Amino acid sequence: MDKLTAVTLIMVAAFAAQVLTSYFRSQRTRSPGDVKKLADENAALKARIATLEAIVTEPGYEVKQQISRL
Repeated sequence: MDKLTAVTLIMVAAFAAQVLTSYFRSQRTRSPGDVKKLADENAALKARIATLEAIVTEPGYEVKQQISRL
């Protein structure tokens, strides 16, 4: 085995170890309460986006924007 192959294998092994370490660390720190909290936050954000879309697509909104630019 030449030096370049050895260095390449060492680098690939180090990268794989780092990826696996990060993956297992993230799996260990996640709890069911965190998942529920994130789901609730996601639902709240979706509701806010729906409200903003309703405001922006309202016919008077564009007229107000044009008036404010003048």
